[in-house]
Amino acid sequence: MPQRIAVWLILLLAITLPCSAQQAFTIAKIEFEGLQRYSLDEMILKTELKAGQPFDLAALDAAAQRLLDSGFFKNVAYRTKPNRDQITITFVVEEAKVTTSRVIFDNFIWFSDNELITAVQRDIPSFTGIAPDNGDTVERINKSLQRFLHEKGIEATVSYMASQDSFASVSQEHIFSVIGIPMPICTLHFPGAKNISEAKLIETSQPLIGTDYSSKFASLHSLNTLFPLYREVGQWKAAFSPPLAKPEATATCKSGVDLTIPVDEGLVYTWNKADWSGIHALTVQELDAVLDMSPGKPASGVKIDRAQKEIPKAYGRKGYLLAGMRATPEFDDNTQTVSLKIEVREGPQFKMGHLTTKGFQDSVSKSIMEKWALKAGDIYDSGYIEQFSKKEMTDILRSMFLERRAQGKPAPKLKWDSNPDRTALTVDVLIELTN
Repeated sequence: MPQRIAVWLILLLAITLPCSAQQAFTIAKIEFEGLQRYSLDEMILKTELKAGQPFDLAALDAAAQRLLDSGFFKNVAYRTKPNRDQITITFVVEEAKVTTSRVIFDNFIWFSDNELITAVQRDIPSFTGIAPDNGDTVERINKSLQRFLHEKGIEATVSYMASQDSFASVSQEHIFSVIGIPMPICTLHFPGAKNISEAKLIETSQPLIGTDYSSKFASLHSLNTLFPLYREVGQWKAAFSPPLAKPEATATCKSGVDLTIPVDEGLVYTWNKADWSGIHALTVQELDAVLDMSPGKPASGVKIDRAQKEIPKAYGRKGYLLAGMRATPEFDDNTQTVSLKIEVREGPQFKMGHLTTKGFQDSVSKSIMEKWALKAGDIYDSGYIEQFSKKEMTDILRSMFLERRAQGKPAPKLKWDSNPDRTALTVDVLIELTN
């Protein structure tokens, strides 16, 4: 371990070493030097020392080690200053660059989060529901939860997983779960459901029924599966509260889970308008047509999601292969309307380069070249390949299809490659017969 605990023991000159070794001290005060981001009270809790208790050097060493193992500090040292039978302890610390993340109790269905936090605080007095992403705190939480389950007569194992963002180097959540006990979801409730009925939400959530409960998975289900239902009808600010689970023991569902996910549906927003910027190749009318929204009608998030895929395609048909857009909603709660500020980056326009065929008989290659309408130098159309494949290539290869079918051979397979050259702003196309 690169970190070290430096021990500085300062004794008054009037006290000799033999005398100090035999004298009993009481802790008068605990101080810290070097704290910047953390509170004094919080760090005193982490030492597990208290003013008024007997002073013990071994306990002081253990307290310093706890501070170091917490992951909050790069270095920890201490010094002591006695005054008669009282002694003041000063910890001198150098804070480490520490990130903390929220602790998730994923499926402890018998207890509330507050009960679990209180249980952990018996071993980690400063615990409030978050933990550093390094150090030994996560391991100590795991052991504390395991002991708590055992005390409650629940024969199960506590498992830990760090939920990590693929673009980050540290965990975003510390997830603790109970494993070894079946917890099938048997019953669902969605209090607060009105515009979209509770029956509809339950029907959409049927894949949850019978699966083992996980608050993390249930929350993701609400976000990824249920929230889009609200966006489709203009309720963009609908919000689901954290799942509430409790044991359910019925004749049809033994050792099951009764799951409640409250919902706040929010306002229904109607469509106002789109404010476009950065557009040259396409007109406002053309882009509004792709968006397909009507003023005064519910602002469908599904249509907007579809438009964000279709608009770059529309630009691609005109050779703008690198076109992108960023849409920012602007809500007016007074009128219950939403507008979109849409910034378009059209990019450069590409032209057709060379068409190459591979694997075909000469006569077939000649037919392809003759029917291919995009000539070198023409504005490139990103949708033309699909159009050509469905019509012209089907006609050209019809005899080959029939011949292979008669011979019991598989149908011919084609490989299409389009290679944009960002320097020359051209696109070369390869059509290859692979079998």
